[in-house]
Amino acid sequence: MSLKPVILLYDLNNTLVDEAAALIGHTGLYTTINTYNETNAREAIHQYNRFFGLVTNKISCVVTGWNPYKKPRDQFIFQLRSEEKRSPFRSPTPVIIITEDHRRDLKTLALDPTDGGAVAYMHMDNFQNSIADNLHKVVFGNRAQELNSVAYAQFSSQEDFD
Repeated sequence: MSLKPVILLYDLNNTLVDEAAALIGHTGLYTTINTYNETNAREAIHQYNRFFGLVTNKISCVVTGWNPYKKPRDQFIFQLRSEEKRSPFRSPTPVIIITEDHRRDLKTLALDPTDGGAVAYMHMDNFQNSIADNLHKVVFGNRAQELNSVAYAQFSSQEDFD
């Protein structure tokens, strides 16, 4: 029996987590960990750490959103990135953001390759059409950096036209 790649889902919106988990589960390709608060999400990250967090963890991708009760820099994605930067042997865990809040400042922070490095930034009303495809590209195609570059370039070009 081969182990399936692990996808961590975290959001305060329980319905969103459950819906995303169902869509991902229907592919039959992944194991999902559903978390509904940051404490459980951080615990899951630590449980999947290898060599005390010095090497990239076993979680293949994190699917999360924004916590409206926290400042942008206190968000889960930046806490994760801060942890990852502590070790030169650890590469960034791919992150997909699903949100209803499309503030330009948050989107810039999330997609910036030197900051959040999110591979995709999706709206919660239409993520269903692309989540499985994006996960497949990230997990099996090792295209996280490429997807981040494309998403950031598209966002930057949209900013130029606004």
